Amino acid sequence: MTKTSGAALAKSLLSIALRYCTGEGINATPLPGLTVVRRDRIIQATPGMYGPEVCFVLQGEKAVWTGNRVYHYNPTNYLVSCVDIPAIAEVVAASTIHPFICLKLELQASTVYEILQEISPSEIRPGEAEGGFYVEKVTPELAGAFARLMATLENKNDLKVLAPSIIREIHYRLMSSRFGAMIRQLGVVGSKAQKIGKVVEHLQKDYATPLRVAELARMANMSPSAFHLHFRQVTSMSPLQYQKHIRLQEARRLLSIETTDAASVAFQVGYESPSQFSREYRRLFGQPPMRHVELLREASVKRADGISEELVLKRMSV
Repeated sequence: MTKTSGAALAKSLLSIALRYCTGEGINATPLPGLTVVRRDRIIQATPGMYGPEVCFVLQGEKAVWTGNRVYHYNPTNYLVSCVDIPAIAEVVAASTIHPFICLKLELQASTVYEILQEISPSEIRPGEAEGGFYVEKVTPELAGAFARLMATLENKNDLKVLAPSIIREIHYRLMSSRFGAMIRQLGVVGSKAQKIGKVVEHLQKDYATPLRVAELARMANMSPSAFHLHFRQVTSMSPLQYQKHIRLQEARRLLSIETTDAASVAFQVGYESPSQFSREYRRLFGQPPMRHVELLREASVKRADGISEELVLKRMSV
């Protein structure tokens, strides 16, 4: 692909994506599993969750921290998450004129499994299968596949007939990349990624229960020491740190939708000490629980007194 055709492709992709993200935030498309994220301003570091997905940026830039690693992705680099991972994300390049635009496509273990049954093992590019995140350079083949996928959104018949095969192609392209071993583990029964993924799913559903590493290790069919090692390799954090992130993010959700006090929410998500909950909440979100939620609500409403949303969000990070 020439530089000219690459620029034309990017412009076409962006043009289609903008039609499906007229507002800020995560915008659904007619294709389940494909969303368009739009941010019209720089967003300071905010905790969140990444599931198994590929993030393909069309404009702007984002940085993601998990464990002690940071990943930057923009129109030249895409990001892949192979399991559910709590992370801190920051939109570092965005404006109302040039908003941050990102396509997010969910990855399916069943699709990875089907492809593995059809390809020759000798033709698979070798690589290390460690970690749950990676960033890789965008190839013309992957960009072309996303362009064709977005084009199917314009026609109902194309969406039904062509989109499934293009999604399959995107999975294949990711599996054939330098970090493809991490994607391939999604479709391998009994792989490290699948075993840790099973534990991760359990922790997300049962986050309020005290952590018992021995039980989690048995769930993964590993020794406690091996479980600790592999869990950290996949998620970039310990099981205790992972549970803490899940609890605190659920606490933020509960506080934002319920009229209740922080202590009640602390007990609800599994904390025995409200003071410990407040300390850890402030360490993660930068504000005490009730103050943080107050600012979140304030930032979500268009204020009549002229205080900009950017200023409100800036106050959150002080």
